[in-house]
Amino acid sequence: MRYGWGYGGQMVYVLPGLDMTVVMTSDPQQPSGGVSGHRDALHRLLGDIITAVRADRSAKLDPAES
Repeated sequence: MRYGWGYGGQMVYVLPGLDMTVVMTSDPQQPSGGVSGHRDALHRLLGDIITAVRADRSAKLDPAES
């Protein structure tokens, strides 16, 4: 995974293994890291997205689910 972090918590994540790119916008008036933990919260959100995508793809590949 590669990611870019911009002003106010603007994020772009590139996940070649999942053939996926995720872009997140945030409030430019709020701090995006440090004490607030905003950047870490965005990383956790991405983890939730990855988990959901993997589960969805696994369900589609499992013939027993059909």
